[in-house]
Amino acid sequence: MSNDIDKDETMSNDLNDQHTGDQHASGDIESLEFSVEYDDAGSFGEAPAQPAAGTAQDDADKAAKPAVDTDANATATSANASHVDQTMRLAKGKNASKTNAATERAYATTNHRLDRQVRDRVLLKSYPTFSLNHVTTTARKTGRHVLDDLSMAFYTGTLYAVKVLSDEDDPEQRTTLMAVMGAFMAPTSGEVMSKSSNFTELELGELRGHRLGLVPQQYAVRGDLDAEGNLLYAMNGSGRGFLKPKPVIAREMLQSVGYTEATSGKKVSELSPLDQRRVAIARALCCDAETVILDEPTKGLSESDAAELLELLRRIARSRDPKRVVIIVTSDDAVASAAQKVYDLTD
Repeated sequence: MSNDIDKDETMSNDLNDQHTGDQHASGDIESLEFSVEYDDAGSFGEAPAQPAAGTAQDDADKAAKPAVDTDANATATSANASHVDQTMRLAKGKNASKTNAATERAYATTNHRLDRQVRDRVLLKSYPTFSLNHVTTTARKTGRHVLDDLSMAFYTGTLYAVKVLSDEDDPEQRTTLMAVMGAFMAPTSGEVMSKSSNFTELELGELRGHRLGLVPQQYAVRGDLDAEGNLLYAMNGSGRGFLKPKPVIAREMLQSVGYTEATSGKKVSELSPLDQRRVAIARALCCDAETVILDEPTKGLSESDAAELLELLRRIARSRDPKRVVIIVTSDDAVASAAQKVYDLTD
């Protein structure tokens, strides 16, 4: 047992000595100073602190770079969009300018056309240049209504035809109609109007000397006078004043209807049937008649002369200075078909 105690003491002493030695060794180590220098940081397994910091900065830069690039791309995209928008606005502006100009031209043209239509048609529809309103004429001997509640309206700028029965079928219809329209006969009832004026309210001189130009089948001209003399005869009898000398007006009017013969020195009775009709038409126009009424104007003419005369009447109707209405009273279907508008009294 004492041996065991000795062993324990001996072990305890050894441990104490070792501990004391460790303390001395520890004291010696704490007093040492170390100085370590690294020749090449890259040669060691672990990266040094500074390079690690640099790598972190690079990562930050790399993380920031996409953001910068994104901002730059956004700015460029916005600039491009703005440029495209400006280009589109300019294009639209140019197109709008062209469209506005075209619209204004179309608007002006339409206005002009509408004004002309209103002037020539709408305003005049209330008062035609010449009209018959519910006209009835009764034959005294027979009591027959030769014209029965007849209404017709005639406007300037148009060639009209009033188709009547032939003299063989009705010997009264044509002559009665011409008498009423020419103010030689008053209707039994109804009104014959020159614009807004009833024939009964106008002087015969005003009617026949200015408003109406008549070309009857007979006595349309004086055969003993020359062409110019016939027009002077009508102008002198009208009682109107003229701005030009009458002989000048007569020659100009004859020229306007295509008369090429000598205006003086040759009697009308010596002229061809077509030239006689030309003189008769010029005589009807020379006093500025607004309404020209012709009774079977192509009767007795050849087919070619009739076509030439009808073309002359169309040209007179289309003339706008002065504006006139031209009315043909005829029983000829071919003549009636040449007109722009036909009133048929044969039914």
